[in-house]
Amino acid sequence: MVRPTLQGLPAASLPHGFGIRRFQPGDEANWTAILVAADQLNPITSGLFRRQFGSDDRLLEERQFYLVAPSGEAIGTATAWFDEHFEGGGWGRVHWVAIVPGWQGRGLSRPLLRAVCERLAELGHVRAFLRTEAGRPAALRLYRSFGFQPFIRQASEAETWKHLGAPVESFIRAHGVPQLG
Repeated sequence: MVRPTLQGLPAASLPHGFGIRRFQPGDEANWTAILVAADQLNPITSGLFRRQFGSDDRLLEERQFYLVAPSGEAIGTATAWFDEHFEGGGWGRVHWVAIVPGWQGRGLSRPLLRAVCERLAELGHVRAFLRTEAGRPAALRLYRSFGFQPFIRQASEAETWKHLGAPVESFIRAHGVPQLG
């Protein structure tokens, strides 16, 4: 999914008592625990964190966020990342968004997503993309409500989006995908 501009982000505020903080050394264990609890579609292993983000903690301190419960426990994470190879480069990437299931449905994902998008803009990105799965309907609704649009590169992707109820015709034409019959 893509957000062609990081301007005009929807308003989002955290419920009382919750906070968002940046990466701190040792957060690899928090990230892994959050993803193990929240992600049923991908194999989450102890080495995945460093494979995804490398070992530059300074970079992580600039780009990775943790959602914190009133108790101080890290219960969610998202990263304001980058990908120099996506569509010619220069895109910010919303990467590995997850909230522990027991904390989902409490209005926490929108403020976390807003923090990541604001950080991408602060770092000089003017647009953003993310990757997600059709098997994550709540995430798809969140991203669409936040201004992310389907990014369709082939007709099979258009069929999936149509099945999910997204208006895809303009995206099909914009990306040169053949019209569906």
